[in-house]
Amino acid sequence: MEYPAVYARDGEGYTVSLRFGGEGQAFLRVDSPCVEKSEVAESTTKATAPTYEGVENIPRPNIRSPFWSAGAP
Repeated sequence: MEYPAVYARDGEGYTVSLRFGGEGQAFLRVDSPCVEKSEVAESTTKATAPTYEGVENIPRPNIRSPFWSAGAP
């Protein structure tokens, strides 16, 4: 499948990408040439939804909101 995306890079190495996924999810990524990659700290709060230990692909969200969900009753 193909999904819409935009990729941009300037002459100094800054990059931006905006991609859209299967159900309209948006993914925005920005990279700077002057920042080094670092470790991400573990969360200090407990998850409020199932963590699906050992599952590679997390299921799509199944919670609907009258305000945020498209086509919500």
